[in-house]
Amino acid sequence: MSSSWRCHGLYLADRNRIITFWNKAVEKISGFSAHEVVGLSCFNNILTQVDSEGNHLCTGMCPLAATIVDGKNREAEIYMHHKDGHRITVSVRISTLTDKDGYIIGGIELFTDISNMTANELRIKKL
Repeated sequence: MSSSWRCHGLYLADRNRIITFWNKAVEKISGFSAHEVVGLSCFNNILTQVDSEGNHLCTGMCPLAATIVDGKNREAEIYMHHKDGHRITVSVRISTLTDKDGYIIGGIELFTDISNMTANELRIKKL
């Protein structure tokens, strides 16, 4: 496997932020299997997402919830906790999930583990 290969986790949630789909890549990144999370709400701190200031995103108006409300796509670099307890830096992209009439029925969150990239940037700054 190439060192430039990145794992793109993807999950879908309905308007109430109940997880309806969880792909294999998100299982690898988060440590949580689909059967552990599908049917649960993402605001139950499954991923325990925090921003760079340490604000918990899952309990308030997280980027996914904001996108579901206003229909605007979002991108951010955030931190999430792996099932085993360690922190992972991820780049997230959130967009709406719509029905055939364009009505927002949920959201799509795609995230990429950028922990190695972040660690390399810190090493470069030290040098």
